[in-house]
Amino acid sequence: MTRSLKLTRTASAALLLAATTALTPALTSAQAATTPVTFAMSAWIGFAPLFVASQEKFFGAYPLKFVHMDTGINAAVVSGAADSADLSMNQVISDHLKGFDVKIVMPIDYSNGADAIVAKKSITSVAELRGQTIPLDTTSYSELLLAYALHQAKLSLADVKPTNMPASAVPAALLGGHAEAGVTWAPHIDLVTTNPGYHALYTSAEAPGLITDNFAVKTSFLKAHPGAIPAIIKGFLEGTAYIKSHPTESYAIIGKALGISPADAKIQYTQVINPTLADMKYMMTGKGNLKIIPYKTNVTMVRQLMITQGQMKPTQKIAEPALFDTKFVTEQ
Repeated sequence: MTRSLKLTRTASAALLLAATTALTPALTSAQAATTPVTFAMSAWIGFAPLFVASQEKFFGAYPLKFVHMDTGINAAVVSGAADSADLSMNQVISDHLKGFDVKIVMPIDYSNGADAIVAKKSITSVAELRGQTIPLDTTSYSELLLAYALHQAKLSLADVKPTNMPASAVPAALLGGHAEAGVTWAPHIDLVTTNPGYHALYTSAEAPGLITDNFAVKTSFLKAHPGAIPAIIKGFLEGTAYIKSHPTESYAIIGKALGISPADAKIQYTQVINPTLADMKYMMTGKGNLKIIPYKTNVTMVRQLMITQGQMKPTQKIAEPALFDTKFVTEQ
């Protein structure tokens, strides 16, 4: 299960690499003491505050250097080829099981409607999916969304018939009459819901915090550069605030980074949420009472899904402190 290409992730690697390189501030003699931090990533609207913070130099002595990769992101951070990376929860769990000391230090974003179960309008509740064939990309977050929605309806994946296919093929499967419901993500959602008789039955907006992008690093990096993550979190929060206070300038920066227009950047940004500091603290510690799914619950759901998929054994346990380092967020 990985975060497959979504929304802006169809931008060409060459275009994105050129754009993100342009966003990385050049070092002058006065900035010689800075320590660039490489961040392995694929093109995604959720990284908007990072793009803005980089352009506006909010990271201080630890400027981010974006490294676009369509594949191999996890391997890059594990091997040390990249200092940091955007990793999904299952990737961090898998790394832990393999003995790699990779930890999440900050949630970057969570899906806010960019992922959805789409269905015929005759299906009005998730409970009505029982017995249905459900086309979806079973290696992606789509299966996690389906599993969570079914759980909320007191069902499980065993109550439906998941059929693996690319997310881009799901609209054709539904509109062609091969299934009555499926799971996909933007922009494929609109290809279904703009047709009469179809709607979004359940979206990630109803499960805030379930589908996340996470800033992850190796423990060795944390020890070598103790000031890096506090600076990056601070810059990220300043970038988020700048988007709200300077939207015109921000969407121009974001659009340039992703190879899309500022107008498209603005539209796509509505489908993700970048957490506030209070959100981050709740997500990482579970302390509080916010309407966001905390990491602890996320880990439980992902672990069960990985067991179902044969990626780990039921006897294998997960020690949460091995997956997260919360102090950088809690000490902000």
